Amino acid sequence: MKKQMVIKNGSHGELVKILQELLKIKVDGIFGENTRKSVIYFQKKNNLISDGVVGPLTWKKLGFDPLELNLDTDREVYENWIETYHLPPGQYINKETSKQYIMLHHTAGRHNPYKTIDHWANDNRGRVGTNYVIGGRSTDGRDLQFDGKILRSINDEYYGWHIGPGGSFYMKEHSLSIELCNAGGLKNINGVWKTWFNEEVRDNEVSVQKHQFRGYRAFQKYSDEQLKSTKATCLFLANKHNIDIREGLHNILKSNKNAFEFNEDIYNGKIKGLISHTNVRTDKSDIFPQDEMVDMLLSL
Repeated sequence: MKKQMVIKNGSHGELVKILQELLKIKVDGIFGENTRKSVIYFQKKNNLISDGVVGPLTWKKLGFDPLELNLDTDREVYENWIETYHLPPGQYINKETSKQYIMLHHTAGRHNPYKTIDHWANDNRGRVGTNYVIGGRSTDGRDLQFDGKILRSINDEYYGWHIGPGGSFYMKEHSLSIELCNAGGLKNINGVWKTWFNEEVRDNEVSVQKHQFRGYRAFQKYSDEQLKSTKATCLFLANKHNIDIREGLHNILKSNKNAFEFNEDIYNGKIKGLISHTNVRTDKSDIFPQDEMVDMLLSL
């Protein structure tokens, strides 16, 4: 089931049969030319991109969610590791778009993902937010209750403003976004690491970089649980939306280039896949190149 969320010409199996039943065409479980033509016709009728590929938006118009196919009434269900904690209506862009990019961010704030989303809901900046928020550890390392917890604040088909000025508008509309709760860049004041909001950070919560990155030599660490959750979320979204997450950060890292620096092609939307806020903004430091983050990206 995992590889069948997005189906197209050449696919076969149970999900193709369901598609054919929904389209009221011959049911044989083989996605051939006749099925492709029927999909294109349905997509045109429903003002979708008529490419013959059945992804989340086409499934939604058909009134079916392939993620629900394996669900039953047991508590242990698919996707139970993601909790829905939505931004209220009007606090995100209620426009359905296909997704071709996944952008990583960190908050440069505190570790509670619920409070992060609540802040977006109650500030006066407009429809700012990311699709997913991953909780972290407190700066003193004592509060671990949110570490690695994943919240969905905006459903995948919609989006919030998360990139800022400049760059490809198409990318802004067609990107999924993941925010890690992390205090961000740190300054050493009289031998003590402190956040920009003057909170002390314990040494074992600090990642000191070999070289300065965007004005900082040290950041709060992305925790092991955060990195596990980030990997799981990226793989889940890549599968669900047919996004090749080896494009972007992964491939740039493999070419021995600095994958976290500004990239003109990413800025202009030419490179799709998994990317970072730092790829499109020179004034941001999320995501920073922590060794464990690099290892996770290379493992995708």
